[in-house]
Amino acid sequence: MRTQPSTIEYVDEKGTPIRVVRSAKRKKTISGAWKQDTMVVSVPAGLTEHAERLLVADMVKKVMRKVARGSATDPDAQLAARAREMDAQLFGGRADPSSVSWVSNQNRRWGSASLNSRRIRLSDRLRAMPQWVQDYVLAHELAHLVEPSDGHGPRFKAALSRYPRVHDANIFLSGVSHGYHAAAKPGAHAPGDLPLGGEDDIDDFDDLDGGFGEFGQAAG
Repeated sequence: MRTQPSTIEYVDEKGTPIRVVRSAKRKKTISGAWKQDTMVVSVPAGLTEHAERLLVADMVKKVMRKVARGSATDPDAQLAARAREMDAQLFGGRADPSSVSWVSNQNRRWGSASLNSRRIRLSDRLRAMPQWVQDYVLAHELAHLVEPSDGHGPRFKAALSRYPRVHDANIFLSGVSHGYHAAAKPGAHAPGDLPLGGEDDIDDFDDLDGGFGEFGQAAG
């Protein structure tokens, strides 16, 4: 009997991929949501297996009913759909990311793209910004997958230039970064002012594309 924190994955009789996360922090309630084409259900770690099966099945039904009514919106699914649409419009589908998601632990950069796994991740700080700014960061990461060996070189910039508001978005994000710097405590970092953490991750935003540096100054 599983009574400790754990994660299991399976496909139910209707073909729905399900991930059950047993959490020691969760005492009574359960939650369910679509994440990257998988139904993720979080339950208390102390549940019996029988209770878990019943509650997970009930939660899956509830979420599926919401999806059918169109009242359930998964931010990651929406972002992935937007990425596919932009990839088709701007790059003829050549970027072909494996997944696109919002992340809350990416506070030092606006976005990243992994060349090995082809995953794109965008900082959830962008969700409060205009759609055209979010689209620029998404186009930026897609362009890295289209030109994976060029860094921020001329082929990458030529690909990114297909997005019509590169210049505007650079200035907007430069202003936001400047605001973070002005308000931050000494030693704190604004999004985009540090190099990459992962060796195959692409993105920095510390020299913004379109010819502008961090705060809208002409890049040298």
